[in-house]
Amino acid sequence: MLVDLHVHTAVSSPCSQIDPQLLVKVASQIGLNALCVTEHEEIEGAEVARQLGIKAGFPVFRGVEVYTELGDMLVFGLYRPRFPLRTPFVELLDEVRNADGAIIPCHPCRGSFGFHHTLGDEQAEFLLANVDAIETRNGGSSPESNSAAEAYADNYGIPGVGGSDAHFLMQVGRCLTVFEREIGDEAELVAEIKTGRCRAAYASEVESLRMSELWR
Repeated sequence: MLVDLHVHTAVSSPCSQIDPQLLVKVASQIGLNALCVTEHEEIEGAEVARQLGIKAGFPVFRGVEVYTELGDMLVFGLYRPRFPLRTPFVELLDEVRNADGAIIPCHPCRGSFGFHHTLGDEQAEFLLANVDAIETRNGGSSPESNSAAEAYADNYGIPGVGGSDAHFLMQVGRCLTVFEREIGDEAELVAEIKTGRCRAAYASEVESLRMSELWR
């Protein structure tokens, strides 16, 4: 199952120009099986897109991107209407755990040398011990940054996920997550992330796999 885990819409992310109705249409046309709308600090845009997805018969899962002192976090399974502009990581972590949700550092190595360089050893180790996955394929990050994030995931035994971080329609699906099982709802999404039955991929990698299967 192919899911873009990181998309912003114009409903709740002023930095995005994506209309949610067009988003649902385009996502299905390019071969995605589902997507996650993850607005900055708000859930409204994700709910709007989810309802449009229900009408169109295309799964849209709700998430949110929350800014903390330890970096930006993708959160799934926690449905607060709004988060403060800067949420302490330990407070967010407590809420996520109480809600049986998932917390994932997104674009963690963008513009830096990684967690330890940015946060220091103690905070970096605390963060890596308490997240459910790492975004190792981000459509807005360089290949070098994504490779650095992937190295962390491999070294610490943490699942890697992918998302386009799209703010324009043409960016949707450029990075994604390949899930081993079909996902029917948000609880299953969280469970599959936590169990690690998924991997991050660039769209080009998925297309290459499709072509190889066609020629078998």
